[in-house]
Amino acid sequence: MKPGRLPLRPIFLLTDFGLEDWYVGAMKAEIHRRAPDATIIDLSHGVPPQNVAAGAFVLNAALNSVPSDAVLCCVVDPGVGSHRRAIWGRIGTHYFSGPDNGLATPLLERASDFELFEIPAPLLTPEEPSLTFQGRDLFAPAAALLAEGYPFHLGPPVADPVRLSLDPEETADGIRARVMLVDRFGNLITNIWREKYEAKFDQPFEIQAGPLRITQISKTFSNVPAGSPLAYWGSAGTLEIGINMGSAAEIAGKISIIDVVFK
Repeated sequence: MKPGRLPLRPIFLLTDFGLEDWYVGAMKAEIHRRAPDATIIDLSHGVPPQNVAAGAFVLNAALNSVPSDAVLCCVVDPGVGSHRRAIWGRIGTHYFSGPDNGLATPLLERASDFELFEIPAPLLTPEEPSLTFQGRDLFAPAAALLAEGYPFHLGPPVADPVRLSLDPEETADGIRARVMLVDRFGNLITNIWREKYEAKFDQPFEIQAGPLRITQISKTFSNVPAGSPLAYWGSAGTLEIGINMGSAAEIAGKISIIDVVFK
């Protein structure tokens, strides 16, 4: 950092790129080329491919640990190269660069205001940008400029960013939830938010997750015998289904829906 310069905003990366290929490294290299003093922190690169809702869920789970004034460069982008908007700007106390496909929903839901604009591609991209790797050629450069405090009021304003519904469906007799993620331990992470729905579980209920049936909420895995299923409020603030010393995903299979029936 040059003497007299203010510290750069840290950049947090969230993608569905995985770590097997060069994609994440190329994004970091592009950021470093443009803002060599910026701190780059990985939130996750394990979002299920093309799953924008899961990406938004991961972003929401991590936000409480992200400091204000940070830049969030988020790329889960099945519409890459299409007519979907590429956006950057300020959302509440954070800054964002990424596709306008609902990925920024958690930021928008928490913010009292925002200033978003379409990224002016000629300002950022190489002479022959890739239409399939805008994470490197568009969003990483935008994040680097945001980290440096560059004015982002340049492209067309975006007053109506895409928002997703991350809530479960309330049914006549309970809740129909989505499995948003399966972690590496095989735990099924749902979109039943503790803050909104915990009180409902004061009445008798049955959680139906494939062949698994659970009728109480546990505090932690050791509350049930080894090999037994349990439901608990996980660190993301939502209901999770697990197996003590095992994998709920292996037993339940590739389910995407979990039902809670109140009795």
